[in-house]
Order: sequence, then C-alpha cells, then structure tokens
Amino acid sequence: MQISILVPTYCRPHQLREALASVASQDRTLIGEVLIGDDSPPDVRRANEAEIAASNLGPLVRYFPHDPPKGNYPNQWALADQARFDRLLILHDDDHLCEGALTTLAQACEAETDERVKVWFGRDLIMDEAGVIDPERSASNARLYGKDGPPSVKPMWQWALSLATPPDGALIDRKSYVDLMRGERDGNVGDWGFVVRVANKGAWARFVGTDISHYRVQNQSVTSAGRGADSHYTYELAQKLRVPDEGVEGKKYRLQLLAEVATVRYLRDGERANAWRCYLSSNWRMKRRFSPRGIATLGMLMTPPALWRWALKFKS
Repeated sequence: MQISILVPTYCRPHQLREALASVASQDRTLIGEVLIGDDSPPDVRRANEAEIAASNLGPLVRYFPHDPPKGNYPNQWALADQARFDRLLILHDDDHLCEGALTTLAQACEAETDERVKVWFGRDLIMDEAGVIDPERSASNARLYGKDGPPSVKPMWQWALSLATPPDGALIDRKSYVDLMRGERDGNVGDWGFVVRVANKGAWARFVGTDISHYRVQNQSVTSAGRGADSHYTYELAQKLRVPDEGVEGKKYRLQLLAEVATVRYLRDGERANAWRCYLSSNWRMKRRFSPRGIATLGMLMTPPALWRWALKFKS
C-alpha cells in the first residue's frame, strides 16, 4: 500500500518543518507522495520552500503554490483532487504524526475485511503552541470523544455523534473523500461536513485504539482566530445526519448542545430568519429559554444588531 499525504499550509514555516519531519520519520515504503498546497504570500512561500527542500522527503513532494490563496478547505480539496493513490491522509501544517502512525493505519487498512469501512483513525494527543504534549488534556479529550477504549469498528453515524473522527491524521479512502468532501455550507467545519456526508452514504470507520497524531491548540488556528468555528453550519450539518432509531436520542442531544451557540452565530452573520427558526425549534429546551443565556438570546433576536454586537467583540 502507498498513501497520498496532503499538507495544506499557510504562513507557518517553522511548524511546517515539524510536520514534515514527522512524515519523514514514517515508513517510507508507505508514502506514495506528499502533496503540499501553499496559500502563503510570496515572502513566506520562499521560507516554506526552503523547509520543504530541507525535509529529506525529496522526490516524494509535489508542491502547489496558490496565488491567489484558495482558503483552508479549498486548498485541501485541490490537493485531494491531485492525489494519485487510493488512500490519503490529511496532515495540517501545525500538527504531527506519531512515530509509526502510518504503519499502524496501513496495517489496519490492509487487514480490513469490511468493505463498508472507509476511514481508519486513532487518538490525537493535544499539544500547545510550543509543541509540548498535555497528557491530562489528551486523556480528557479521549474520554470526551469516546476514544479511550479498545479498537473497534462502528457505523460512521455513531462516531459522528461522539465527534470521534479527528480533523486530520486519519487514513481515508480517496474516492470517498473526493466524492463527498465539498459542501455548500460547510464554512470552516468541512471535516464535519465530510463525516456527515460519508455517514449518510452508509460508511463505517475503524478506531485503531492507539495514538496517531499530535494536535496543536493555538490562538492562530482557523477556529480560534477571527470569526471562530462556524457553529451554525455544524448545527445544520448535524440536522442532516441520518441515524437509525437507536441513534435518535443521541442526535437530539447533539443538536441541543449546538442550538444555543448556533442561534447567536446566525444573528452575528445577519441570518435573522435562521436564528429565529433555530431558537423556536425543539432543539432549544424550554427551561433553557428561561435561563439567563436564553433571555439574553431572545433580547438579541428582538433588537438591532448594533445594540449588542459590541458586547460580543464582533469581528467583521
């Protein structure tokens, strides 16, 4: 087996160096190609090119500078469209693969007997901006997302309800990804959009039960900077997730967790009708409507945005 590794990057030469070093440490026989999509401006691009040249990945690298920049998910999609191998793995430029991660994922894929399985994934260890692993937070993250147990295989809709599949570091069937990666209203939660769409196609996923990647939490990540995560799109996608009868309560719980944040996000983006629709849905529990947060949200719904945007430190 050979794998296409996709590395979208933007203005992080020193972190790109670390990401590529983690790729270079893997079993080279498994790496078919390393596709790097660069959205950086020309001055940073030159620094990225120097890091790529020093990475010891040599002829495996296919480099795609983008001018103008494509944006996070379009960059990733463009790389997937170029991938030559049947399995791909996305690695963000600020994350790392654990030692032996490709071998673990490839062995699970090669041993797979269930044709419904389209994704193989493991645990991601949480690290800070300096690359220091936080063991306590990593363990908490594994428990929160249902990845603290032994290896297992489940329908993707079950993994979706626990938000278990990581945004990168998973081995994915290339055709499934290319067919389902794009969504009209995915915003900056395109990984979640893919999970929902592949789940709705009846796919399954296998959890390999071990550490696969290091996930960096930092202020300048896509979902921490600027507008933050597109929680309203997360909510819409969760509504579209198709589940059997035994998953109805789990889906309802997930929508209830999302609805309050989604309502405010709709308002911030000027989608007042969608905000009202969300607020009046059964996903807003009645007792929450009478909570301080619920009352504040109702006040926002009934007043001009100029009266409350300053309080949210809204960034246009």
